[in-house]
Amino acid sequence: MHITEEKLKSIFLESGLVSEEDFLSAREESRRGGQSISNILIGSGKIPEDYFAELLSPYYGAPVVNLKKETIDVAVLELIPEIYAKAKNIALFAYDKEKETAKLAMLDPFDYDTIEYVRAKLGVWVFPYLTTFTSLRYGLKYYKKKIGVEFNQIISENIEQSLAIASEDNLSKTATAVPIVTILDNIIDRAITLNTSDIHFEPLENELLVRFRIDGIMSEILSLPKAIDPILVARVKILGNLQIDEHRVPQDGRFRFEMDDGANVDVRVNIMPVFHGEKVEMRILKNSARPLTLKDLGLSDEGNAILQTEIKKPHGMILVTGPTGHGKTTTLYAILHILNTPLVNITTIEDPIEYEFSRVNQTQVNVKSGITFANGLRALLRQNPDIIMIGEIRDNETVEIAVHAALTGHLVLSSLHTNDAPSALPRLLDMGAPAFLLSSTVNLVIAQRLVRRICTSCTESYPASPEIMRLIKAQMALLGDVVETIPTTLYRGKGCKVCGNSGFHGQIGIFELFRITEAVRELILRAAPVSEVRKKAIEEGMATMFEDGLNKVEKGITTIEEILRVVSE
Repeated sequence: MHITEEKLKSIFLESGLVSEEDFLSAREESRRGGQSISNILIGSGKIPEDYFAELLSPYYGAPVVNLKKETIDVAVLELIPEIYAKAKNIALFAYDKEKETAKLAMLDPFDYDTIEYVRAKLGVWVFPYLTTFTSLRYGLKYYKKKIGVEFNQIISENIEQSLAIASEDNLSKTATAVPIVTILDNIIDRAITLNTSDIHFEPLENELLVRFRIDGIMSEILSLPKAIDPILVARVKILGNLQIDEHRVPQDGRFRFEMDDGANVDVRVNIMPVFHGEKVEMRILKNSARPLTLKDLGLSDEGNAILQTEIKKPHGMILVTGPTGHGKTTTLYAILHILNTPLVNITTIEDPIEYEFSRVNQTQVNVKSGITFANGLRALLRQNPDIIMIGEIRDNETVEIAVHAALTGHLVLSSLHTNDAPSALPRLLDMGAPAFLLSSTVNLVIAQRLVRRICTSCTESYPASPEIMRLIKAQMALLGDVVETIPTTLYRGKGCKVCGNSGFHGQIGIFELFRITEAVRELILRAAPVSEVRKKAIEEGMATMFEDGLNKVEKGITTIEEILRVVSE
């Protein structure tokens, strides 16, 4: 971006939303972590991204465009090669051959070399428009529209070629041939375009089913001939550096997938023998374009204040609970991002390491090499850490070491599988943690679920039906929640091009923050039942996940059906 640091500072300070202290802190974090100052301030919630663009507009002398609100013709967009557009952060969103004009969305309207390239290529006058990173990313997705249309055709053509050259005697050779490489690359590329978190290859009796998990929901994408199954699995094994001739035991691997724009996405692989072959699960791990924030995750202002207080304590334990796939690791990383300063030594033991975290010492569990959560954690304590993150507490030995680490001056972060926050305490007791130690070490338990966001481009309101009101009250009675107001106006997405007519776009968390107070400690010491602990926590002001969900329903962030779906799990 062609803008000096001093000018950037001046623009931020004049906005009144960013103080000089905020700017200096962001500058220090930028130099330490490699993120831009503006991305850090936007990501931390100091200034809205759209408002920042409005502030920059007079400086660049260019109007602001939101590509989400523009009708983009793919044929116009493709007048600029996709690789060049992504490399230069531009999108051609309007072109008039008769008037000899074009409109170019840019992150940096002072990039005159790029403007001149577009002018020379198209032979028209180019008008630069300032856009935001989020808007540009949405616009660039239109390059994939053509791929979406031709996806099945590309797969079909390459299946025929793959089967023609298939050879069981030399499976590795077939798996590295162009057709099978093209098939897998297109499936992964399509998954990334659809914001998929997981890709599943599921072998059935007569076919290979490919399914994507999008916004937490499974969707069938295509069915492939059964004969392609072993070749595709072999291709995944080669990429993940796994044993291609091993079909009887589970295998775990990882590889890096390079996208068209040169960016890389990590893919975590698990292969499991099943009745009709080998099932492949690939988790797509996308590094965030900006630092993770608790506000982005969906934590309320009240919850954020509680968490900020608890993480400032020099020792103790903070636990994040919830089912698999509901963002526990993401929340732990968001907390680590806040704590990650030059003044502390942070070490982690994870299985697996999902994201590479700058200036954090991350260790991968490797049972074959003798590194388990328990002995890895024991070794980490000799690394002079201030803060320890344990990917998951799974057994008695890990609990014992973690509790003693929290007692001896370390801040310990970890995750656990329980249905709600108060249930974490009896779970740890069952795993062998003494009650008197547990009451002294656990500071905070966060329970969470992920729900789908309503698409902001097609939101509509409607009155709550008597049946919905009945379901809400029944859920409140079941959970023992005390909710002051029940929303009577609900929201949903009608379905549009932005959300693929699903009515949803993205996910957000609903949270329950359970602080361990003196009253709760007394209940732990006398082994009170979970229902009594939960009741006491609510009396002391704990907002339950259901209550947090209803607040998000009232604000039009998600639907009541989503809340009822996840709190019933």
